[in-house]
Amino acid sequence: MNRKALYNRLKLVFCVGVLGLMWTCKSAKAVERKANELKTLEQLSEQNNYRIDVQVAFPFNTQATTQVLNALLIQNTGNTPNRIDVGGNGNYIEIRKDSIKGNLPFFGERRINAGSYGATEGGITFNDKLEDFTKLVNADKGKLILKFKTQQKNGGTDNYDVVIEIFPNKNSIISVTPTYKTYMRYSGLLTAIEPLE
Repeated sequence: MNRKALYNRLKLVFCVGVLGLMWTCKSAKAVERKANELKTLEQLSEQNNYRIDVQVAFPFNTQATTQVLNALLIQNTGNTPNRIDVGGNGNYIEIRKDSIKGNLPFFGERRINAGSYGATEGGITFNDKLEDFTKLVNADKGKLILKFKTQQKNGGTDNYDVVIEIFPNKNSIISVTPTYKTYMRYSGLLTAIEPLE
């Protein structure tokens, strides 16, 4: 074997070794990051108080909803019928031990029901005791899942199934399935909350 071929082979072995070392370091960092995220999720799971400031609403769009929202959003606000910025409007969900409070905007269709038609609250609002509350850390998907049921504030007839997904970076996805309105999804940010005295 001549010198040039030997040199090329050694060069190839060196490059493969460097790439292998880089891959090992990258894998070790990924494992460490995953372990830190899991630890953060477990710490979040141990809490009893949560507050999520809602920043974006994602309506369930039917043809009618899309037409109405297109007409309303025509002022070039940057919003679309699929994504509406609601940050800074005071929309939130707050969980304190065994109670839930929330004020969420609603963009969608309301189904006919036995409730009153003169309702003053068009949004999704609740201030109630938690029903069927569960917490689960999903390590594979890297999120904490909170589930509960609640009902419309002030004697409203609507009931809500709510699922909140909280990620290690404190970004949150909220899914609300009402009885008499179309499905809504929101995104927001988990913020610190002081326990009640």
